Amino acid sequence: MDVLALPRLRAQLGTPAWTRKLAVEIQRGGEAARDAGERLGRSDTPRPDGTLIWCHLPGTLESGALLSLRERLRTEQADLSLLVTTPDVGRCRKVARETMLLCQLPPLDAPAMIQRFLDHWRPDAAIWFERVDAPLLLEAAAHAGIPLFLQDATAPDVASTRARARERYLMGLFERVFAQSVTDHESIRALGPIPTRIEASGRLTPIAHPPSCLEAERAALAAALRSRPVWLASCPDPDELDWILEAHRQARRSAHRLLLILVPRSDAEGRPLAERLRADGWVVARRDADEEPDEGTDIFVADSREELGLFYRLAPVTFLGGTLSNSAVPAASDPATLGSAIIAGPFTGNEAEMLRRLRRGGACRLVPDAARLGAAVTELLAPDRAAQLALNAWEIASDGSPVMDRLVGALLPALREGPA
Repeated sequence: MDVLALPRLRAQLGTPAWTRKLAVEIQRGGEAARDAGERLGRSDTPRPDGTLIWCHLPGTLESGALLSLRERLRTEQADLSLLVTTPDVGRCRKVARETMLLCQLPPLDAPAMIQRFLDHWRPDAAIWFERVDAPLLLEAAAHAGIPLFLQDATAPDVASTRARARERYLMGLFERVFAQSVTDHESIRALGPIPTRIEASGRLTPIAHPPSCLEAERAALAAALRSRPVWLASCPDPDELDWILEAHRQARRSAHRLLLILVPRSDAEGRPLAERLRADGWVVARRDADEEPDEGTDIFVADSREELGLFYRLAPVTFLGGTLSNSAVPAASDPATLGSAIIAGPFTGNEAEMLRRLRRGGACRLVPDAARLGAAVTELLAPDRAAQLALNAWEIASDGSPVMDRLVGALLPALREGPA
């Protein structure tokens, strides 16, 4: 029995109409023409030299996970590149914008388009994520001898005997299948005998590489602080400054020795920021002026953004700038891996997925508006509260390494052996 008879029939009957429709789109020019060409298996982008790993994303995956994967693989093969395909046009452009990786739409699931795509890119290996949405494309890649891996595999939808047979066949085309969870692993196993190693590894997530600092600098500044309670505002938008200052006033009512460390978005903002704060009556020390905070200092302007790693290590509580004003947000993984409890507003921007993971794991405090910032700072000044959030955050930010190691450990031998 041909378990892919229906996809083959669909491709046979639909290809003429699909081709005519896409040809019209190509005539219109612009982005629509490029998208149509990619659906036909074409690309204006040449294949890069060296090793090429094709990542196909039918579902969702954090863009940072792709960058972490490339970085990890490049420690083994410096000339390695990633090609990302995803059927959602908006998501394809988003991934390309956020990662600067090669990213395009996959070909339609029809033989001519598939062959054109594979002939152009000639991937050395392929990683599919979550599920198989294009069975003919997967089968053609397997027949071309491309090593195939399924990461973040989910339980297949098998409502009939034919569907079970189809999913069992497709799973058997992969060299390794890494399931998102034990439940997904058991569901895949329940399909029946599959000539593939299947294991529950967890979901692939970005690997955090926290910013470094000089230990001598950290020790010196910690001594200068004399165990004062500290919180940090990391790269706030100028529009957030008044809210941060009001939160500092509120928190100081219960911790009168509280010091606020302000790291502006640009080092050039340090001097005018310090001048404004002093004009408002605050006692200020400024890092770039070689001023150290003492017992009388209210705010320490750390106009040295490259030292963020130092300040995350010093401050047990960090507010992520931009999250109250809907502007750029610094990497949430940095304070998460350095032991600083995170407070963020409702506008999580480019850090939405990471902050969602942290919130689900009880590892950050999200405030609905600026009026709640002071209360959140006050709450987290209690050492046990900040420590618990920081521990949870560290565990979440660090939990992607074993998953990445398993995938890379399976992929590298296949690359060394080369396509069949």
